[in-house]
Amino acid sequence: MHAYGTFAIDAVAGAPDVLRDREVVTCPTPESFARELDRVEAVLGFGMRVPDWSAAGRLRLVHLVGSGADSILPAAGLSPDVPVAAARGVSAPAMAEFAVAMLLALAKRLPEVLASQRSRTWERHHPVLLSGSTLLVAGAGPVGREVAVRARALGMTVIGVRGEPVPVPEFDETHPAGSFAELAGRADAIVLAVPATPLTRHLLDGKVLDRCRPSCLIVNVSRGEVVDERELAARLRAGSIGGAALDVFEKEPLPQDSPLWDAPGAILTPHVSWSSPGYTRKVVELFARNLERVERGQPVINPVDLARGY
Repeated sequence: MHAYGTFAIDAVAGAPDVLRDREVVTCPTPESFARELDRVEAVLGFGMRVPDWSAAGRLRLVHLVGSGADSILPAAGLSPDVPVAAARGVSAPAMAEFAVAMLLALAKRLPEVLASQRSRTWERHHPVLLSGSTLLVAGAGPVGREVAVRARALGMTVIGVRGEPVPVPEFDETHPAGSFAELAGRADAIVLAVPATPLTRHLLDGKVLDRCRPSCLIVNVSRGEVVDERELAARLRAGSIGGAALDVFEKEPLPQDSPLWDAPGAILTPHVSWSSPGYTRKVVELFARNLERVERGQPVINPVDLARGY
């Protein structure tokens, strides 16, 4: 098998016993991976935007170290017979904890509290009560469901939005994706946990932000392109949004000239919501299970539909 990218290489290095009977070739750069394409049988990696996969005639499995398929698309030349699997769900508990922690931080006005502490200013920033409020979660996958469980434990009513309007037990209500803009006006808080696809690009745009309550709190743990960052920064400066916590951005690292850096009521973190002890080990173990399933002619766990983008 081949490990592509720093994260995948670290993952394999951290669990050599799982794949001890396999030849493992690590490819730290796109160029080194491209040179190996003609002998690749299985690959574990992230950010594998290979210009043309057609040389990978021996390929039997592509496995992503994350949950989103945007890191491999458009996957030109990749045979439709080669299954693509994701690590969907592995980071769900960590991401859900992170999202709820950010909701609490915003509700309890921690950005303002910490700013007052740094300036040695005795100033009361009155917190908001999440209990009894309404949370809108865009995305009813593993992360969205874990967020819903934790938010309901805090006494929140949780509305879920998903591609197919099928009831999901973790949510108090479930609605089709097309109703997100309308539902945003009901929400005291919004958590974004959707995959990056053409349909979710700028899902939270200026028009939707204008529908939000001035006190609405926003948390994004999905992908940066889901939010129109300049529109959000403008609303934060105008005081028409209660606060925002963003762990993902359209460009990472976040450019120094981004208006988000000093936007009032913003918490910015460097794409770490997925991280937890043992994550890499779990990903490699999932990869090993899927490799065995492919060799037995069985369907993979967490298959990715490249046409849908997740």
